Amino acid sequence: MRSIGYNREAVLAYARAWAFARNPQYYNFDRLGGDCTNFASQCLFRGCGVMNFTPTFGWFYRSLTDRAPAWTGVEYFYNFLIGNGLETGTGVGIGGGAGPFAVETDIAGLEIGDFIQLGRLT
Repeated sequence: MRSIGYNREAVLAYARAWAFARNPQYYNFDRLGGDCTNFASQCLFRGCGVMNFTPTFGWFYRSLTDRAPAWTGVEYFYNFLIGNGLETGTGVGIGGGAGPFAVETDIAGLEIGDFIQLGRLT
């Protein structure tokens, strides 16, 4: 599988452009549990340019009624990104690995355009 680059500067520019506004291409999820993961997904898409259209477990947005849970749900977003990487041991991620992937890191490994999720250890 071919890996494409991640444009961190494009992510930063998108975040700066839309942090205090609303991109009309995407639905406003404020009244449906919050909009933060939707916004994070928009930023991520700007940096990678590839969606994963695998039903249920992919990461994509076409409309309010045609999107993957990972586009707007915090835990699904995390599970998709971690599960889509080649680090899963199988060599191929969700949906053949199309779209972005991630690995967990500590604070020293962070770069511009990375996503931070805070949570409790279970």
